[in-house]
Order: sequence, then structure tokens, then C-alpha cells
Amino acid sequence: MRSESDIERGVAITGVGLVTPFGEDPAQILARLERGDSAAGAPRRFDARSFACPVCAEIPEFDATRFVADRKSLRLMGRDAIFAAAAARLAVRDAGIEVGRTYAPEEVALFGATGTAGIELDEVAPLIRNASDGRGGFDARRFGSEALLRVRPILSFKILSNMPICFVSIFERLRGPNAVYNPWEGQAAQAIGRGIAAIRRGETPCALAGGCDVKTHALAFIGLEQQGVFRPWHDGGRGTVPGEGAAFLVLEEEGRARTRGARILARIRGSAFGTMDEASDPAEALQRIFARLAPHTDVALISAEEGDGRICTLEERTFDACGVRPGPALRPKAQLGNLFAAAAAVQVALAAAWAKRAGSGCEVLANCFGHGSEKAAFLMDGV
Repeated sequence: MRSESDIERGVAITGVGLVTPFGEDPAQILARLERGDSAAGAPRRFDARSFACPVCAEIPEFDATRFVADRKSLRLMGRDAIFAAAAARLAVRDAGIEVGRTYAPEEVALFGATGTAGIELDEVAPLIRNASDGRGGFDARRFGSEALLRVRPILSFKILSNMPICFVSIFERLRGPNAVYNPWEGQAAQAIGRGIAAIRRGETPCALAGGCDVKTHALAFIGLEQQGVFRPWHDGGRGTVPGEGAAFLVLEEEGRARTRGARILARIRGSAFGTMDEASDPAEALQRIFARLAPHTDVALISAEEGDGRICTLEERTFDACGVRPGPALRPKAQLGNLFAAAAAVQVALAAAWAKRAGSGCEVLANCFGHGSEKAAFLMDGV
């Protein structure tokens, strides 16, 4: 007889929170993606003409006080942390959860992903300028004796990669298991996978999982250029469009969710992860991941395609090799912009919204295949 600790529990998605250039409503975001809308445009906060990539996908207007009423807290928060707090609040609200009543604070886990360079160049310029040796190099002595004295002490709250998730835990009063993942899409997928695993193993009945990122400012563009992300723009005149935003999911043990009468958006049927280095064949890596999930012939797809189309070609080859003929596909990274550390959460959230709209019998595959060595995909069933 199997003990209770041996039982693998079902995992349901009961809430999603999205902050994107297309807004916050999942149904409206899906509709805009299906219409073929694009959020790409020239950056408003800096001049991108010195970069190979001339565009980004910005959130045009955002009233942070709708989600963070305390203005003292807002002064400590970077743009990524504000988006994270908003998306987390929307997800918890969407799930109909009240922490302290629906679940004890210790029963709700938090697994979140964040990117790098989440702050504007103007905020760190004094630090860089006053740490220079006068020839463009870094002077460690000046950094310690002069540069640090010339920046606001609260800058550390915006620089540290764990702070957006820290703010989420404070605002939502979460005290369960937690971890922060950084900085690419594969790590964001790991955050969601960790939440799924924690529920299946009985570590917690509920988890908030997702990510945030802001890649719509000059410092982020510098980093992406150095990482080679803009190489397709150099080579072919099109490529990844950097974006900004956040997405969080409420994951619950399915039995507990049904007992409390929760609205279930989708069930997690499976998740698969893999790694690859520069010498690996991307098609083989993707095929191994898809094969472990074994999607049906008519699976809907939240695609990983980016602006240069290489990932789309890989997906087609992989489905052929696995004997799967995909149904309708959405390509959020090509239209919403690539949210990097938040991209996997956006794709899984949209997959859940699609599964809910399609209903029972629908399968949706979210392919979280992007920059970095970590790769992942998630398969969901409609209810």
C-alpha cells in the first residue's frame, strides 16, 4: 500500500496575474495576440540608435499606487519590483485566496524569478563615474572611498536581484518555502517547476510562482548587447524585442482547490526541463523535452518564437520528429516583447487562460525555450 508521502498530488492553476505592454486582463491579452498586434516601438526613455536593436516593448502607463499604497515602500522599489508586486496581487486576487484565512501564511510558498540590470542607467551613473580611474577603468579604491558615498543608500534595494520577490513576500504575507531564480527564462521556468514539485510532494498545498523583468532601458540594452542577444539584429535586421512586465501564477493542490470551491483555470499535466551548451543541437534538446511530455496531436501551442524565427523552425522540426501536429499557436514573445526572466511565467499564464477558455479536452503546451542554458516546457489540460 502506498503511504500518503508516496502519493503524487495533482496541481491546478487557480489564479494568474499579468502586467504586460498589452495590459493586465488575460482575455484581452489573448485577443490582441490573436489579432496580431505588436507592442514594439522606439524606446521612450532613451535613444536606441547606438544599438543594433532599435525597438522595445514598454508598458505605456502604470499607476503603482493601485497595488502599493505606501509611498515609502515605492521609493525603495525598482520598476521590476513594482510590476512583481502588482502581478502577484492580481494572481492572488484572481484565485480568490485570502492569506491567513484560505491558507495560513506558512502554507503558501513563493518561488520567483528576476532579471539583471533592473534599474535605469541614470541611477547608477554616479556610482560608475566616481569609481573610474580616469582612463575608463575600474578603481576599487575609489569605489570604496568615493563612489559609495555619492549614491543614495536605498539604491541597494533596487539593485539586489532578490528584492522584487522579497517585496512580494512582505505585501502578500507569505511565510512558506521560498527561493529566487535569476536571470533568464529557463530559471523562471525552474521557479514554476519548483512550485509544482513542492505541491506534488506535499511540502505545501499552495504556491505563488512567477517572475518579473525590465529590459526597456539603456543599461539593460548594454547588457543584452554584451550577451550577444542582439546578434540576429546585426546579422539580419530583426530579432528579439526586449520587453518589461511580470507574471505570477497561483498553484494549488487540486484536491484542496476543489474542496474550497476554487475556479480551476487549468491542470498541470506535466513539465520537463533540460540544459544545453553552445555545442548542443537545439533541435535535439527541444525534442527530448517535448518527448517527455508526450502532447496529443491537436495540442495548442504558446510558442517560444522570437523575431528572427529560428525557434519557430525548431518547434516545427521537433513536432514532426515527435509525430505531433500542433493546433493553433500564439507567439507572445514576438508581440508582447521578450520579458526574459518573466517570459516563462507569461507563457504559462497565457496557456492557462487559453485552456480555461477552450475547456475540457484542450491541451496547451507552453514552450519556454529561450536565452540561457536552461530549457523547459509545460503541458496543461483544460477543465
